[in-house]
Amino acid sequence: MRVKFIIALVATLSWAQSNAQPTADQVKQLGTTFTPWGAEIAANKDGSIPAYTGGISKPPAGFNAATGNWIDPYADDKPIAQITASNMAQYADKLTDGVKAMLTRWPDTMRLDVYPTRRSYPAMSNELAQAAIKNANNPECKTVADGVGVRGCESSTPFPVPKSGAEVMWNHLMRQRPAFALVRAQNLVFDSTGVMQTPQRYEAWSEAPYWDPKSKAYTEDGQYYFRVRSKTIEPPRDAGLTQTVWYPLRMDIEDQRAWSYTTGQRRVRLAPEFSYDTPVITLGGVMFYDETGGGFSGRLDRFDYKIVGKREFYVPYNTFKAIFTEPDKLVVKRHVNPDAMRWELHRAWVVEATVKSGQRHAMAKRRFYVDEDSWTLLSSEGFDQAGKLARVTLTHFMPNYSGVGGGILDFLSASQNYDMTGNRFAIIGNYGFKNAYYKSVSRTQDLINELNPQAMARTGVR
Repeated sequence: MRVKFIIALVATLSWAQSNAQPTADQVKQLGTTFTPWGAEIAANKDGSIPAYTGGISKPPAGFNAATGNWIDPYADDKPIAQITASNMAQYADKLTDGVKAMLTRWPDTMRLDVYPTRRSYPAMSNELAQAAIKNANNPECKTVADGVGVRGCESSTPFPVPKSGAEVMWNHLMRQRPAFALVRAQNLVFDSTGVMQTPQRYEAWSEAPYWDPKSKAYTEDGQYYFRVRSKTIEPPRDAGLTQTVWYPLRMDIEDQRAWSYTTGQRRVRLAPEFSYDTPVITLGGVMFYDETGGGFSGRLDRFDYKIVGKREFYVPYNTFKAIFTEPDKLVVKRHVNPDAMRWELHRAWVVEATVKSGQRHAMAKRRFYVDEDSWTLLSSEGFDQAGKLARVTLTHFMPNYSGVGGGILDFLSASQNYDMTGNRFAIIGNYGFKNAYYKSVSRTQDLINELNPQAMARTGVR
């Protein structure tokens, strides 16, 4: 199986063979054969993946950005195929190892309802599209310190023609999303018996200063590609618990910065443990801190990242329904209810990461599937020291059609996260309750101030 996997990908490797700069011919294809940010424009051979025509360009009827509730523009679509444990062999070459494992483990309840492929990622503005091409042409736009940091890239996709696994991962980390978002959502955690724990509801403020034309990269707040603060509002025993994390571009010279505030101590403290394979305690240990962000976040220093290639996969896509379904309808047995899921066929970059010599991590190997259109991590897997599949993450994807901020709505990286060895799972970023919202808004100084540690102490005291 491993040999077949590699052979199937060889044809794509000419686009990404080394850490060298893109050739003049490759850059010339940006905007013609490929989108300026690096996705193949043409349909696949049989048309099951259509040509990219600019994605969703306007909101569906009835959408009101002020409410923070989003309408599924494809709600009338019907499934065109159904994949189950009994027929998965027919589709094996387009299924990730994680999905195969889930179909095999839960044959009576797990299935994939496959819908028509909608390449919904909104096209970048001409300014941002040209900035992506400029990054590809700029030899100073590059990763440094063996991929740990990024420098010289500005205002758009840093590596439209990726030449290394680290560049693909940075494209994901620096993916286009709203310059600022206001969120009220909940996380759902299920123990090893399948029982849901008390939902954890939170409010969050997030920003992506790298994508804000008013923010200059590598200076002041422009040093960070993403900053987020989340504050627990329920259950009552945890209300007021607040966490803030800043993710820098130059991770080769600066660590991510994290702070926490607890109401019992009534003080803000540095939280360097919010990184790597430290379990997220509030999620029952189902996830590590570097598995947040839809399957990966943080520094790239503990693994070697290699592009395996690009292939077609059935992946979660345009998953409006899953994000907004109420918890009591969202889950069956030990996984998300297939009735709430939408799967589509898309091309994705495959990156494999193996622990570096002399480094340690709970996962010896990880595999990432990154969307060609949006550079969003759609799915990931983690393999333990014995080579056993231990983690599966499926990301919930939605395009930002509001006209404010562009890119994708990652809902603070809404996802399904499965601990395959502990038989536990969590659903991150669920909006299936009254007064939940996700608002893509303009970035202002008042909002930026909310992401400072001082704001945690000011708003965290009950």
